[in-house]
Amino acid sequence: MLSFLLLSGVALAQEAPPRVLHLGNSYTFYNDLQLRVAESLRSTVPAMADAEGARLAAGGLRLPDHVERVETGNPQWVDALTGEPGRWTWMVLQDQSQIPGFPESEGVWQQSADAVPVLDGYAVDQGAETVLFMTWGRRDGDSSNPEMYPDFEAMNARLDAGYRAYATRGSTDDRTLWIAPVGRAFGAVYSRVAAAGGTPEDPGTDFYRLYDGDGSHPSPYGTALSAAVLVRTLTGWSPDWDTAPPGVDAAELDWLVAAADAAVVPFDDLPYPWAVELADYTPATDVDPGLGLVVSGEQLCMTVGIGETVDPADTVTVGAEHDGLAGCGRVWVRDGGSWTVDTLAADGGATGSVVVIGGDLNVDVLGVPAALSGGALTVAASAAGALTVSGGSLAMGAGTTGITLDMTGGSLVVDVADGPAFSEDVTLAGTLEAGGTPSETLRLLSAGRITLAHDLVHTLGEDWALEVRTVDGVEQLWAVAAEETGDDGGGDDGGAVGEGTAGGSTSGGDDSSEGDDVATDDTPSGTSGDTDKSGCAVTAGASGGLVLALVAVARRRRD
Repeated sequence: MLSFLLLSGVALAQEAPPRVLHLGNSYTFYNDLQLRVAESLRSTVPAMADAEGARLAAGGLRLPDHVERVETGNPQWVDALTGEPGRWTWMVLQDQSQIPGFPESEGVWQQSADAVPVLDGYAVDQGAETVLFMTWGRRDGDSSNPEMYPDFEAMNARLDAGYRAYATRGSTDDRTLWIAPVGRAFGAVYSRVAAAGGTPEDPGTDFYRLYDGDGSHPSPYGTALSAAVLVRTLTGWSPDWDTAPPGVDAAELDWLVAAADAAVVPFDDLPYPWAVELADYTPATDVDPGLGLVVSGEQLCMTVGIGETVDPADTVTVGAEHDGLAGCGRVWVRDGGSWTVDTLAADGGATGSVVVIGGDLNVDVLGVPAALSGGALTVAASAAGALTVSGGSLAMGAGTTGITLDMTGGSLVVDVADGPAFSEDVTLAGTLEAGGTPSETLRLLSAGRITLAHDLVHTLGEDWALEVRTVDGVEQLWAVAAEETGDDGGGDDGGAVGEGTAGGSTSGGDDSSEGDDVATDDTPSGTSGDTDKSGCAVTAGASGGLVLALVAVARRRRD
């Protein structure tokens, strides 16, 4: 109780910092979720360096139990929900772990659904936004409800539907209840392990390690993933930590963040406070007016959606400085969208990015990182940010310059007369398309280091080969006429290749804990060496695929 009074006193003495109040049960108080969220907010968002968190939780509590406690005068619930207004920026609601997936005809489901707008009313009085904490299916399903919840996937899907129904029933034309899809992030890890050929429920997998020993409650990794999804949901920023959460290896934060980012997808089936169509977007007024169209927010990483053809733009600044603090912005292009921009870049130290999942984006100068998974991205002059391609088509104009390219799928279209030059690493998988027909051996692209995946396909024709050469410390990818590659039989020293694929990578529970739980957080806490040879030739293997005679680099995938 004392820490709650101190937190209230701070709110009265100064302008309130961003604060999150968590209402839940043991899924919330395991591993101090409220601390993990506040820590990540502080280290992720410059404008939230003083973010704080608090929780009201007890084992097995349902949402109607929280309503009952405030309405029957429990002092902690009364103080938090009806005390001095303005203390909370967000209120996070987590229901008992089974009920949201029950049939909507069940009385307990209806009680929880009815409690949501009541609790949201307290949030409105506090000037706070309400966020529903979508929990996850139990690792092996629920043995107490085997027909309804036979396994993780079935239980996770039902919980997903239940929380979406809660939000629909509780939202109005004037107010949206947001959802933090933590269960979807658990599902993303499950799917990744399964796609790699593993059994997600087996001990030792990343999915297994999200759970405490009972297969229901979160481990430190599960709580860290929950916090990451909440931060992404609340702000739109990709979550970060200055220090790894207790019990979590700092080297493993990347896959947790990736799962959170994969779960929180704007312009899909869930709304987010930071995602808006370009036509409905109102730029911030606290930025340099000379930056053109500014897509940026101070606390929210404003994300504009391009889902239709929009007018061309000269300069678009994605991420800008807001009164001395670095903001964040994002352009999200999807099916049906089409936009042409001369210059798309970030301002100063702000965070900006582009995501293309469909449609077409045409840019002369691309100054922010871009991720392409569908549709088409055309860069005519330069790409100063990292390019990541997992699908779709990336076209690089004649003489284009870039920094890095990591391509695991999709296609890269290069001009055979004057291909792109990257200053750092290039990894190629998927399809390499020649924009034109080569008539003689020529350079397709150059980079500090070039890696070709074993399944890289080229469209040069069956009489052409790919060859990596090192010239003055820079690696170059060449299209080589068959008669210039030597013996047609393959081998380590070069030879003709047919149209095909490269043969190897190259490079030089039960919520039954007893007792109420009230807690607060009110204290911000190389390439191969130069040789006389012309590099390393891609040669014909026994299967007719392309094999690069360099040291193979195995792609590792964590379970």
